[in-house]
Amino acid sequence: MSTKSPKPPTTLPPTSTLSPLATKTGTHPLTIGEKTCIQVRAHLDTTHGPLTIGSGCVVGEFASVGLNSDKDVDGKDDSGDEGVGKGRGGLEGEEGEGVVIEDHVVIDARVVVEAGSRIGEGTIVELAAGEILPDYTVIYGFNSRRIDRSGPEAARAKAAEALVEVLKKAEMAIKAAQSARKAGN
Repeated sequence: MSTKSPKPPTTLPPTSTLSPLATKTGTHPLTIGEKTCIQVRAHLDTTHGPLTIGSGCVVGEFASVGLNSDKDVDGKDDSGDEGVGKGRGGLEGEEGEGVVIEDHVVIDARVVVEAGSRIGEGTIVELAAGEILPDYTVIYGFNSRRIDRSGPEAARAKAAEALVEVLKKAEMAIKAAQSARKAGN
């Protein structure tokens, strides 16, 4: 008798790639967005809740998404550890603790994203456990992180500063032209 794990109901658009060597387990829905790539030996677990992966994402080799925060990758009980991401920001309630990965996210090889995590748009996750990450965040290294908030807000601020400088120069040029006209009359 075989004790095969159940496979989740999966939504996979034709523009996305799910490696045949990637594993899917659980009974909650697995939704993968357009132009997303799930690489070799990635593990997608919907046992604890639904898993939604946005468009244009990459889930790296041997990455695990949706694992129970009280168990590590080997299935050993780590309930004494503080599982980051558990019960904060993912999908909760009747469906359980799901995972939401927004659009254009890169999850590096061997990263573990725990159940209950939500990862913001444009985020790059390297070697970090499940965690709630705002848009355009970069995390790397073991327990060391850099949060790069140079997303759209910073870009807009820089553009506004540049526009102010352009307008100041334009105002000075207009005043100089008006002074030249007055002097010429």
